[in-house]
Amino acid sequence: MDITHFSGKEVIEIAIRIEENGLEYYTKAANNSRSEKLGELFLFLAEEEKKHKKIFEEFGRQLQDEKLPGVFDPYLNEESRYLMALANSRVFTDPNEGSRLANNVHKDVEILKTAIDLEKDSILFYYELQRAIRDQDKPVLESLIDEEKNHLKKLTELQKSI
Repeated sequence: MDITHFSGKEVIEIAIRIEENGLEYYTKAANNSRSEKLGELFLFLAEEEKKHKKIFEEFGRQLQDEKLPGVFDPYLNEESRYLMALANSRVFTDPNEGSRLANNVHKDVEILKTAIDLEKDSILFYYELQRAIRDQDKPVLESLIDEEKNHLKKLTELQKSI
């Protein structure tokens, strides 16, 4: 998959992987949390990840899996490396990464901070992909960003209250 030539379908495949990692993370984080309030939020967010995965799978069924022509501005070579670095970050690579991250944080404050970082990483990745996909697929990506922003908002509101 050439990062500068992602179709909407390929973006959806990445989004589904991100949601699966988020589901693992939030489920384990709920179990690791000492705060009942935080544990409940993480269980809620785990359920949200399941819903998002279903939404993204539905988006994927509505898209064509077209391969894009490889004619882009040469500066995109640098952008391609940047996007690949984002794609290879902790959020996107290993299907068990969410579980591993949750096992490495133990204090509620750390669990919450990691969750916020994961949501920010996802949003950043989707924003950067906006410049690398076809115009016709951008509404799908905008929907993905909106879903992740809602997660981030809930997490940051809780962080302020702690």
